[in-house]
Amino acid sequence: MYSVLNYGHMAADGVRMDAYARAIERAVKPGQVVLDIGAGTGILSLLAARAGARRVHAVEPNPAVWLIPELARENGLADRVEIHHTSSYELTLAERADVIVSDLRGSVPTHGDHFAVLRDAKERLLAPGGVLIPQRDELFVSVFENDEIAAWLERGSSGFERRGWSADAVRRSILNTPVADAGRVRASDLLTDSAPWATVTYGDQPAVLEGEVELTARRRGMTHGLVVWFSATILDDIGFTTEPGTSMVYSRFVLPLLEPVELEHGDRVHLVVRVDEQGQRWAWETAVRTREDRPKTRARQSSFFGMPTSPEALLRGSTTFAPVPSALGERAKQVLTMMNGERTVTDLANELGALPSAPALPAHALLEEVRDLVARYGR
Repeated sequence: MYSVLNYGHMAADGVRMDAYARAIERAVKPGQVVLDIGAGTGILSLLAARAGARRVHAVEPNPAVWLIPELARENGLADRVEIHHTSSYELTLAERADVIVSDLRGSVPTHGDHFAVLRDAKERLLAPGGVLIPQRDELFVSVFENDEIAAWLERGSSGFERRGWSADAVRRSILNTPVADAGRVRASDLLTDSAPWATVTYGDQPAVLEGEVELTARRRGMTHGLVVWFSATILDDIGFTTEPGTSMVYSRFVLPLLEPVELEHGDRVHLVVRVDEQGQRWAWETAVRTREDRPKTRARQSSFFGMPTSPEALLRGSTTFAPVPSALGERAKQVLTMMNGERTVTDLANELGALPSAPALPAHALLEEVRDLVARYGR
């Protein structure tokens, strides 16, 4: 969960905030209704109110949203900003919003329910002819070399090897796992040109992003992975890019290679990149051919191989699986059934602990379990 400091760093990103501020100033007309989804500590909500919005609905499940009323009062906007400490899925509005503004990205746009949230918001909460900010993002890819990143990835298995153990399984898992680059990839690290491989159009997005590109090596170097970034269109001609060489709150995404490949000037790198809309399942195929069109190397990788799993876990993830509640699920059912507005959290924990089927958990652990259920499902 983001902290107030995390939100503060987002608000302090001058490139990001300049684009959003100009877009809001252009899109919001006096007297309009604005919906800020994922409001955080409310800087976009305040910008919308300052632009003349009659009512700004700030929606955010993170408790940081409760700073917004104080910030609105400090800035003379308390009568125009309304707080909704919930998910936008659970929100209904008396009148639809003329403008919806959000930034639910992670390092790249494929992040959690980002696409689904904005599809739902456009359908249910945006007035006909309303404006959705941002409008779209274009995803780019290039090939890079960076010894620091290579050593950082190698360190993940080196602890085993220093003790005399083989750790090929750990190494394969690490190299099939996409990671945020934390600003490590520089513009000078790029070995090839770059190309867009997918476009996100907000409010109307497929469940899978997939693209195929061919890149040409611009110089000699040792490849360590693919780097993915995005170019944002916030509103019309207003936007920004997170390409290597820029420094923003967004990291870039690195797709490691199983083995380094030495490129020569003119070598061609054929890439196929796929990702589901939540950014959880990545796949990337890499084929390198020489300038004379001779095959050099080929690899297929997937985040499926990055995280160990079991046949049981795979079965539970299937849409055709018919589940029954686990022991924890049964306890959750009991607690939800007992919630009636009269029993306290302590009462619920005590009654749960007194049941014949009660687990052999310490009283404090059972109380924390009930607290978690109440925080998630109670009101």
